[in-house]
Amino acid sequence: MRAIFAILICLGAAPAIAETSAHGLYMLHCSGCHGRDGGGSATGRVPPFAGVVGPFARELEGRRYLVLVPGVANSGLSDKDTARVLNYVVEAWGEGAPRTGYTTVEVSTIRKARVDDIVALRRRIVGALARRGVRVSY
Repeated sequence: MRAIFAILICLGAAPAIAETSAHGLYMLHCSGCHGRDGGGSATGRVPPFAGVVGPFARELEGRRYLVLVPGVANSGLSDKDTARVLNYVVEAWGEGAPRTGYTTVEVSTIRKARVDDIVALRRRIVGALARRGVRVSY
């Protein structure tokens, strides 16, 4: 798949594919760290999506975190495309996640707020989940 994207990039066709496919956007903007399979990287402390995205997507603060985490916040994707990619990730690896997907409005609203310490936010979410018996670790 990466070879195909490399060829398409050389031909100038990759942006057109990326614009039409949430999977294509994921491959271009997320798979470099999270992997094609969403498995993450223990070496880079990049979490796997399975076992993490579902619990986070069920929580108001977790949904906020998923939009504001640096890889997403700095991706350069529009609010609409960010919602599309997040919905793709939640659908693919967010077992038990709510059927309510991200909307462009939700992403836009969340992005207007600032988080002083994204690591502290993640710790609070993981702590709140743990108190309810949901373990999230990587």
